[in-house]
Amino acid sequence: MEKQQFAEHDIIKAYGRIISVTILVIVLGVLGYRHFSSIPSLVGQSLAIEHKRLLNILAMVRSQWLSSGRPSSLLLDWDSLASNMQASNQGVTGQDNGANSSEDETDLSNLGFTDNRISLSANGWPLLETENKAGCYRLWHQLLASSTDELSVSYDAKNKICRYMADNNDSVSYQVSSGRVIYFAGGN
Repeated sequence: MEKQQFAEHDIIKAYGRIISVTILVIVLGVLGYRHFSSIPSLVGQSLAIEHKRLLNILAMVRSQWLSSGRPSSLLLDWDSLASNMQASNQGVTGQDNGANSSEDETDLSNLGFTDNRISLSANGWPLLETENKAGCYRLWHQLLASSTDELSVSYDAKNKICRYMADNNDSVSYQVSSGRVIYFAGGN
């Protein structure tokens, strides 16, 4: 009888271990799912921060424009940062994922970050060098000196609006004619 009790005790221990491992796997699965499902929202939060930075930088540029006597262009002080962006974004084009390239899309190395001079409107708002997607890329890098790797960029020629959109549909739009910046949280 002792052998059977010992065998039953071993079977109960094995079932207990199986149940413990199953519960552990379920808990880890739930935690992993929550972690990996939150990653797209982190990009959106990053875009919200970039939106606030863009607003502050536009205010600084406009203030510098006013204090400089309203010139038609300004040399931005952070040109060395923008020059460094060229190396980190070598070969980045529009976010069409291998689709046929158009004349809008350009290699950032062709944007010439050696001179971070920005043209300004009569009201002191930054203008695009070229009114296309490449101009929007260039404007983002001139003002923020940060990467657009995680963003898709588009240009609405009719309304003269640059739109920078994250994968979770959050977006920042810059209206070239008025200097207006709009953040849209289009989360899932």
